Amino acid sequence: MQVFDDLASNIHTEWTRYGRDELVFPQLCQSMLERFPDLLVSAEDVLRWLVTAEHLPKQFDPDSKFGNVALTVATRDDFFIQVLIWTDSTTGIHQHGFSGAFLVLHGSSLHSLWSFQECRRWSDRLKGGQLTLRSTEYLRSGSVRPIVPSNAMIHSLFHLESPSITVVVRTPMSAVFVPQLSYERSGLAYDPRVELARNEKLSQVVRMLWTSNHPLRESLSETAMSTLDAYSAVRIILSLRSRPEAQASLIEMWSERDPELAALLRKTVERIDSDRSILMLRKQTRLPRHRMLLALVLNLPDRASIESVLRQILDEDDPGEWLRETICSMHITPAERLQGRSVLGLPLNELPEEALRLLVEGHSVDEAARVVTREHAELEEIRTLCSEAAASPVLAPLLKQAPVQKSTATAPH
Repeated sequence: MQVFDDLASNIHTEWTRYGRDELVFPQLCQSMLERFPDLLVSAEDVLRWLVTAEHLPKQFDPDSKFGNVALTVATRDDFFIQVLIWTDSTTGIHQHGFSGAFLVLHGSSLHSLWSFQECRRWSDRLKGGQLTLRSTEYLRSGSVRPIVPSNAMIHSLFHLESPSITVVVRTPMSAVFVPQLSYERSGLAYDPRVELARNEKLSQVVRMLWTSNHPLRESLSETAMSTLDAYSAVRIILSLRSRPEAQASLIEMWSERDPELAALLRKTVERIDSDRSILMLRKQTRLPRHRMLLALVLNLPDRASIESVLRQILDEDDPGEWLRETICSMHITPAERLQGRSVLGLPLNELPEEALRLLVEGHSVDEAARVVTREHAELEEIRTLCSEAAASPVLAPLLKQAPVQKSTATAPH
C-alpha cells in the first residue's frame, strides 16, 4: 500500500540524519507512527490490498510464524514494515532480537512488561529464573509503543478482538545479536526459533512412537534423550504438547540427569495445561465481559494487577463489583460445546452462588462453607465444592488475599 511505502521513505530519510544509529531507531519509529498522516487505514483496506495485489514486496516471514498472517508491506535496505493479523489472541511472553516500534491498527490489546531474574543458566538459549510482572496497560487502536532488543523489553500482547491488526516497523535483526527468548510463567526461558534438523526429526519420531503406542516407545525415547543437551531436550519435550503421557515420561527420564530442570519442566507443562483450559473456555463464549475476564486471568498473576487494568478499561464501574457480577454471571452461563460446565469452568449450579460471592469478596473456604450451610450434614460437601472452585484456573488468581507479584498500571496514551 502506498501509505506504508511513504512511511518507509520518511523513516529512511529521518534515520539517515541520525547516522542510522540503531539506538535511535525505536523512538524515531514511535514518533513517525504517531504523527504520520492517514496511517489509520481500515482492516478491510489491508485485507483487500492483500487479495488483489499482483505483486507483493519481499516477504520477511512467508510462513507467518509470528501472527496468523504476517504481511510485509514495505521494505528498505535495513528495515521493513509488517502488518500482522492476529486471530489467536496472544503472542506469549518474549523478547526481541531486533528494534523498532508497533502500532495497534485495529482492535485493542493487553500489553504487559516483565522482568526476569536469572537463577540457573544451561546455555545462551536456555535459562531458569524468576519472571515478574512490571506493568500492564490497555492499548486502544492508535496506540504506539517502541520495541527494544534483548531483555530490556520482555513483553506480551494479548489481542482482545479477532481479528486484531498491528503494524510493526523493525530491523531484520539487532546489530548486537541476542537470542529471541520466550518466557514461560513457570520461570523457564528458552529460544523457540532455532531449527535444528536432528531435533525436529527426533520430535517427529518420538511423537509417532507414542501416538501409535509402539512397544519400543519408552526404550527408544530413553536412548534418544541420552544423546541430547539440555536445550534440545526442552525443545523436544515442549513440542509434544498434544501427547501429555509422552511429555511426562520424557521428563521423568531427564530427571535422572538434571532433577532441577525436570522439576521446572513439570511446572511449565502444568502451567501450559492450565492456560490451555482457560483459552478453551474463552472460545466457548461470545459475551464480551466473560471474554475480557478470561483474558485478564490468562495474562495477569493476581487480583491486584487485574483490578488495576480494569480501572483503565471501565468508565465508571468499580472493578471489584464488576468482577463479582461477571463471575456470578459466568457461573450460571453454560459453556458452548462443554456439556454440564459453565463459562467459569465449574459444573453448572453445584456451588451455591452465595458461596461463590463470599469467595470472591475474600472470605476463606471454611468461612464461605459455614455461611451457606444450613444443615451440618451439608458442611463437608459445601467445603469440598468451595475448595474445588478456589483451586480452579479461572478463580485461583482472583481469590488470593495478597498479591504474589507487584504490578503497576500504565495509563494508555
